[in-house]
Amino acid sequence: MKRMLARPSLVPIERSELRHVTLKLPPLKGRALQSAVRLQLLPYVPAGARLAFAYRDQGDGQIQTWLWQPAADVEARELRQHWPQPLLEQAGQGLRLLARGAGNEAQYWADGELRLTRWWPTAPSDQDWALFVRAAGLQPDDHPRPSRSAPVDLGNPPQHWLRGDNLPTPDPWAGWRWQAAALLLGGLVAFGIGAHLQTVQQLRDDQAMLTQLRGEREQALSQRSRYLTLRDDFDALSALAPRSSQLELLDKVVSSGILAAAPGLPAPAASAPATQTAGNAITAPPPNAPVAVQLAPSLAEWDFRNSQLKLALDIPEGQLVMLDITRRVERLQGFNDVRIGLDSTNTSLILNMRVATP
Repeated sequence: MKRMLARPSLVPIERSELRHVTLKLPPLKGRALQSAVRLQLLPYVPAGARLAFAYRDQGDGQIQTWLWQPAADVEARELRQHWPQPLLEQAGQGLRLLARGAGNEAQYWADGELRLTRWWPTAPSDQDWALFVRAAGLQPDDHPRPSRSAPVDLGNPPQHWLRGDNLPTPDPWAGWRWQAAALLLGGLVAFGIGAHLQTVQQLRDDQAMLTQLRGEREQALSQRSRYLTLRDDFDALSALAPRSSQLELLDKVVSSGILAAAPGLPAPAASAPATQTAGNAITAPPPNAPVAVQLAPSLAEWDFRNSQLKLALDIPEGQLVMLDITRRVERLQGFNDVRIGLDSTNTSLILNMRVATP
């Protein structure tokens, strides 16, 4: 079974307490229009008095208003149900005279709009009625005073009419505003919690990365310590290893045969013919006969520094065949990068080589 919510009943404001005013204002909308209407209606009430009004924009720059002074004991919530009595009644057409309790109200309607109204505490005279007709822009002779009629109550709030008053500012936390404030506060709290959790997670990630970097650093330091230990052991072993002395190097160089005579070189020519021998007699060579001597390079320079050996060999002038003899040193074990050169006089061979550490 559906529960029917009771609509608060509307409280009509008697015509005797109302005042109808037509205002001329520039085109305004919303709160600007309401503020302008309030400002125009303030001169109609005593200074400091409460003011309530209903207004409607006619569209041609004219604003129709009903204003009254609420009682001091009427609360703002109750005042929302207070409406001018003419707005709660059925609209008329043309001129009509309504009975308002002990008073009377004359109305002029045109195009469904209340154009003019006037209230008298007693029945209006013919002169009062004629003045009202002329104020409506009509001829009194064409519109005599009608008989009083009772208004038809609609019981619904008027359409296209807006309420306005100068009551104290309502509580900003009333109604939906406290919900908006709670939502805003909840959003701020959620944002703070999210930022805190994100900061905590970032801190944990940074700590994990720091731990990883420390582990890698310790591993690198341990590897370096191991490298230094191995290098020290290698240096100790290298110090114990036998080293070749220069005498041993010279012995190797000599044993290679580079200082031996080159085979096939012609002997020097004799200065006198050879002595003829007869039979098996032994004869001695003449005193001035030259002796055949084998030609061989001689060691002129020896320099050994920083595992580099430099040799200078003097050779007979023009005997370039000895270059092949010197290449015998390339077959020696422990000699690398052998380079052989000849000086400008063609009398010296320069040998440069690197001696490997045993």
